[in-house]
Amino acid sequence: MNTVSRRKFVLVLLVLSITFLVTAEEISIRKSMFRSALVPGWGELSVGNKSGLIFLASEILLLSSRFYFVEEADLKEKASYNFAVKYAHISAELDLSDEHYYHMTRYLSSGFETGGYNANIVEIAKALYPDDLLAQTQYIEENAYSDDEYWAWDDKFKQKDYSILRKRITQYGDYVKAITGAVIANHIFSALNAFRSSSRLKNLNAQVLLDSKMNPILTLQYKF
Repeated sequence: MNTVSRRKFVLVLLVLSITFLVTAEEISIRKSMFRSALVPGWGELSVGNKSGLIFLASEILLLSSRFYFVEEADLKEKASYNFAVKYAHISAELDLSDEHYYHMTRYLSSGFETGGYNANIVEIAKALYPDDLLAQTQYIEENAYSDDEYWAWDDKFKQKDYSILRKRITQYGDYVKAITGAVIANHIFSALNAFRSSSRLKNLNAQVLLDSKMNPILTLQYKF
C-alpha cells in the first residue's frame, strides 16, 4: 500500500470511528430519553445522574396524590347520591346527569310550586313568549322535569349540605386534572433532563490534523 492509499485508508478509519462514536452516543441518548419519558428519573439514573431521584420521587408523589383525589371524588359522588335519595327523595334507580344534580343544588324541588325548577321554567316561557300560549306550553314540555325525575328537599339546610358535597366533587375533579398535567410535565422534563445528562459528547471536540509528513492525526479534547 503506497503512502497516498495509506493516508486515505487512515482517514476513512478515522471518519468511521467518529461516526460510530456519534451514532453510539445518539442511541444512548435516545434510550435514556425513552426511559425517562416512560418512567421519570430512569434515564438519568441509568447514566449515573442522581437528579433522576427527584423526578422519580415527584412521580410517586403526583401519582399518589392523583389516586387519593380520584378516590375522594368517587366517595363524595356516592355520598351525595345517597344523601339525595334520603333527603331529596329521588328514585334510587335513576341514572341522573350532572346537569340534573346541578339543578338540585339550586332548586328546592323539581315541581311547579314556589322554589321549584319547573316553576322557574314556566316563568322563563312566559318571558320568552308573552303572547303565545302554544309556544309557552311547548317550551315547558321540552324543558320541564317529568314526574319520574322528581326531587324535593326536606328543607333548605339539607339542600345546602348537598351543595357542599357537589362542590367538593368538582374541586377534587379539578385537582385530578391539574395533577394529571403535572404528571405529563414531569415525564417531559425528565426526558429533557436525561438528554442533558447522557449527552457526554457535547464537551468533546474532535479534529483531524496533518503532521509535517502529511499523516492524519486525530485529536480529541474533552472539557470536564
